[in-house]
Amino acid sequence: MAYADFTYYSATYLGTTIAEADFPRLALRASAVIDQITFGRAATDTENTNAIKNAMCAVAEEIQTQESAGSVDGITSESQGRYSVSYGSNSSKTKSNQSKLEDAAKVWLANTFLLFGGFNSGEYGSLTNDT
Repeated sequence: MAYADFTYYSATYLGTTIAEADFPRLALRASAVIDQITFGRAATDTENTNAIKNAMCAVAEEIQTQESAGSVDGITSESQGRYSVSYGSNSSKTKSNQSKLEDAAKVWLANTFLLFGGFNSGEYGSLTNDT
């Protein structure tokens, strides 16, 4: 299940980089990333729906950017005499692709507590050790 549809992407998020035909595939993958980094909390959250949708759109755009980078791996120039290689801003050598996806989502989810790695109060019922 994708958190946002193309109408939301184009009208509310104001995105222009993803074509309508590509959006369902990218949205599904982006939603999986959102589920992963929020420990599944995004699927049941009702207070931060716009933040979750915006994060999904941002991650979908980053996935598209990574796909379009291809196998060049962000190399912008390379020499042979006294070997030298320069990497562009989308190179996996400067930052991992997963880290870039997480950063795209964090812009929208940073203030929501969805990224909290521990347990929220009452999240999994009573966790007392009554014997």
